[in-house]
Amino acid sequence: MLAYNSTTLDNLEIKEEAEKALRKNCIELSTYRAIEAAHPVNFYTPNPVIKIGLFILTVVIVSFSLGLLSLMMLDLLRNEDGFAGLCILAGLICYGVLELFIREKKLFRAGVDDALLWGAVLLICSSMAIVDHVSASTICFVVCFVTLLATLRFADMVMAGVSYLAFLGFIFTVAMELGPVAKIIMPFLIMVISFTVYVAVKKVSGYHFSRHYKHCLTVISVLSLLTLYLAGNYYVVRELSNVMFGLQLQDGQNIPGALFFWVYTAVVPLVYLWLGIHKKDAVLLRTGMILLAAIVFTVRYYHSVLPLETAMVLGGLILTVGAWALIRYLKTPKHGFTYVEPEDPSLADKLKLESLIIAQTYVPGAQPATTNDIQFGGGTGGGGGASGDY
Repeated sequence: MLAYNSTTLDNLEIKEEAEKALRKNCIELSTYRAIEAAHPVNFYTPNPVIKIGLFILTVVIVSFSLGLLSLMMLDLLRNEDGFAGLCILAGLICYGVLELFIREKKLFRAGVDDALLWGAVLLICSSMAIVDHVSASTICFVVCFVTLLATLRFADMVMAGVSYLAFLGFIFTVAMELGPVAKIIMPFLIMVISFTVYVAVKKVSGYHFSRHYKHCLTVISVLSLLTLYLAGNYYVVRELSNVMFGLQLQDGQNIPGALFFWVYTAVVPLVYLWLGIHKKDAVLLRTGMILLAAIVFTVRYYHSVLPLETAMVLGGLILTVGAWALIRYLKTPKHGFTYVEPEDPSLADKLKLESLIIAQTYVPGAQPATTNDIQFGGGTGGGGGASGDY
């Protein structure tokens, strides 16, 4: 299903791990050269500056090409359906060029392939939004389907995130059409879906076939944790209920079940932090730290305890002192956490460097040379006043 060669992707990962081991002085340069030679990578991946330049250049070329196509097919653009068809055609052309470049030029995260992929998906999906008679649920379904195929084919993180959000959008728009009962249970429906997706992603991450999609799965994990929290955040539920469900709450009025949503708003980030510390899970830990700010914002929005300037100064002081204390505390590793960048002594073992070198560089049947190439001559001189021939 992947557009890239699986063996080359494995070699690329081994090479990246070997580079980390070399930087940490776990292996010698000669060992790294042997690993690099034994696991060739023929992808074209330029440095970030060139990548950005190629991305911009590709966007410009695609834009001018779309304009040229529009001029050539001007008679067909008299209505929305004609312009939507042009977008689909342009998107398919971008996809065809992308497949050709990956196969022939071996592009991998080179800027050109990213621009072509995003352009193809954007053109195809925007064709649905151009036509008036297409419902919001249909648009969300098409976006989810197209971006899911793009994720499976190219393992792109952006496509994975868009696919997940479009899936939630599809569920939301469909539930909105089912009546008032669905609107009441909407937050709980999003919670259940987000939690289910997170558990499924964690399970899929353990399988060998998902190794090339690990970054995509990480993006979906983070987004599912965020949507799991936002679905029960008091601010989000109250304001969306006012805007979309027509509750027309006045200042000071609470939504039904306000106590539950307040408790949910305050407790879930703390649960994320506790699970992240307990399981040594960086995704849970960092997400929980980010959502601590959401707790402060939500409480501060509805209950002003201090003036804004005073609250910001106090919050900054608390965060600064807390960060300083944690840095000092974790200079010596404790409970599996440390402030200092870890020197992973098991990295070389994880790569199985010895077996890689033996398997890839040892030539069966080769025997070491036993002849002595050093020939001593028969000079005639000796002693302190040596003379004669050497």
